[in-house]
Amino acid sequence: MAVGLVERNTVDVAAAVEAIVPSQPDAVVQISAYKSCAAFIREARKAGYGGTFYNVSFVGTQALADELGRSAMGVVVSQVMPFPFSLTTPLSREYLAAVQRAGGDNKPNYSSMEGYVAAKLFVEGLRRAGRAANPRQPDRRPEAVQNLDLGGFIVGYSGHSHVASRFVDLSMLTDDGRV
Repeated sequence: MAVGLVERNTVDVAAAVEAIVPSQPDAVVQISAYKSCAAFIREARKAGYGGTFYNVSFVGTQALADELGRSAMGVVVSQVMPFPFSLTTPLSREYLAAVQRAGGDNKPNYSSMEGYVAAKLFVEGLRRAGRAANPRQPDRRPEAVQNLDLGGFIVGYSGHSHVASRFVDLSMLTDDGRV
């Protein structure tokens, strides 16, 4: 096992590449924003690394794919939202219809799917609060929303957990900028 650190908000990855690539691990797990992850991937590949890169959803999947271009092929990103590019669930169908109605340059992606889910959850919280909803005294009981089905994607809170979902999926980037 090897560890390489990159200073926050930089793309100075040389020391991290030097610390990790010589050990030739099967995989490299990256936890950073897309610019530094992309820089590391490019430099590690130049240095001869042929393993798999895994990123957490925070990286910004589409931003990473766009930054890497053809070098994105095979990069894996964990996702905390359902696949936003297909009509397989009611939630994704509803989301894709909303993106289409928005028009312009809007394209589906994981980031806007997350925003869409957050908005739906927020509206449901307001609906449940009813007349008691007050911007000066927000409802401090998110656990009132339990097992809410947003169309094939279940969210909810409890008295001991304020994490709305435990959903995690893996996606893989292609060399043409797709997920």
